[in-house]
Amino acid sequence: MNRLNNFAREKPEHSSMTTVSILGRLRMLEHVEILGNIGKELDGILYNLVDILSDDTRQSEINITSNDGEISKWLEQTFSSKQQRSITATGRFESIKAIIQASSFVNALQRQLRQHTKERLDVIFDLPADINKLNLWSFNIMEYSDPISLTLLLVFDAHDIISRYRIDIDVLKNFGRALTEGYTKFRPAYHNDYHGADVLQTTHCLLIKSSLLNVFAQIEITALLFAAAIHDYEHPGVNNNYLVKTRSDLALIYNDSSVLENHHSSSIFKLLRDKRFNIWSNMTIEEYRTFRSLVISLVLATDMANHASLVERMSTYFFFKETNGSTTVTDSKTLLQTLLHAADISNAAKPWPVYIQSAEKIMEEFFMQGDLEKIHYDDSKSTFDRESTDIAQLQIGFISHIVCPTFDVLSKVLQVDSLENNAKLISPKTTSTFPWQYDLQLNLETWRQIAKEGDIQQVWLQRKPLKLNFQYLETYVEKAKNYLKKRSQQEVLLNRLPSV
Repeated sequence: MNRLNNFAREKPEHSSMTTVSILGRLRMLEHVEILGNIGKELDGILYNLVDILSDDTRQSEINITSNDGEISKWLEQTFSSKQQRSITATGRFESIKAIIQASSFVNALQRQLRQHTKERLDVIFDLPADINKLNLWSFNIMEYSDPISLTLLLVFDAHDIISRYRIDIDVLKNFGRALTEGYTKFRPAYHNDYHGADVLQTTHCLLIKSSLLNVFAQIEITALLFAAAIHDYEHPGVNNNYLVKTRSDLALIYNDSSVLENHHSSSIFKLLRDKRFNIWSNMTIEEYRTFRSLVISLVLATDMANHASLVERMSTYFFFKETNGSTTVTDSKTLLQTLLHAADISNAAKPWPVYIQSAEKIMEEFFMQGDLEKIHYDDSKSTFDRESTDIAQLQIGFISHIVCPTFDVLSKVLQVDSLENNAKLISPKTTSTFPWQYDLQLNLETWRQIAKEGDIQQVWLQRKPLKLNFQYLETYVEKAKNYLKKRSQQEVLLNRLPSV
């Protein structure tokens, strides 16, 4: 009891130390009979302690080096922004590392308290027998029908969102159908209901396997997962640059600023005005105000023009300092945005069989836009010409300059449990904390092998619509595996050499 009184007398100067102090008090109360009370109070404690910085979207650019000038130009124009925005900080953490370590205790408590209701849902819905794969990094949503409704139901239930906000199951089903209709409205090759479900599942996967789960308040987790599900609602299959350049109605409505992202969020909240689809009808006015603000900020952050700025901010905030073992300041909103952005571009960080299916679809969507550009653009050639674009160089540029930096910085802050027993690791001496590390290496090296030795004409079976030659590509997957294995063995030998 004296130790608890000592905690009460302490007056930490920073919010991070306040958090550690309170979580320390929770450690003192670790008894079975009071777990329920801790669980009830936890969200309120964290909600009050986790201060959020407003967006710091300073001018950020990325430097691209690619053998293809057109690909370099596309990457620079699409994934960087030169817009200046103000910074309004409302609170800061001194050490996110301390928060993560302290919250791991609470995370364990909540896992004991959380009651998953899969058995109840199995009775109501005809769920696939292998739906437990939903928690795996290697999960392939393309193997399932009605992906939006399936992932919405299971992910929301896994995070206790359905019971927490008293969501009517029939309304949730109605919303799932309406969301699916919006995603398939324009029949995009890639940005459809499967993409929405995939981003939701990937975001869920990152959350449940990270020690950051309890850094966020319940309303933040709910907003993040909802934003993941709806972030590309009514996507027309073309990008912002195309909409602006063609002076589309959407570009005029949103003044050329994050056109698609503004439309996605605006349209979904219009849908929620209909009580048949309003799954959040039982939120309080204050909860809904906070929720709506978070969802809008998260969806707007998925504009790929924010990529360079977001990665820069995460790099600044989360790189561990050598002195004192602490990190620089951060805010929960930036981390939420980074999680969603990473999930949005995560296909290239998935196992090859999952990745290559998505790669085929997104490249076909690019080429469909290129076909339209040939019709509507008079002053320049199309960005994505299906007859001349080097697919290998396009994938190399995207993975190396966009996906890898995002997951590199994310790896510095996520203390992720091993998502799967990765038997394919290339060396017994080498362990991978993060499931995407090997997959990123393999996917990137496969395209490098193709660019170096392959026949680009054999990469596809047909150009319109694009059909990749999966059998031909698989031979280079094996070459890439062998290359990575040899490189790993060489690294092991070098590490065994005595230092001079």
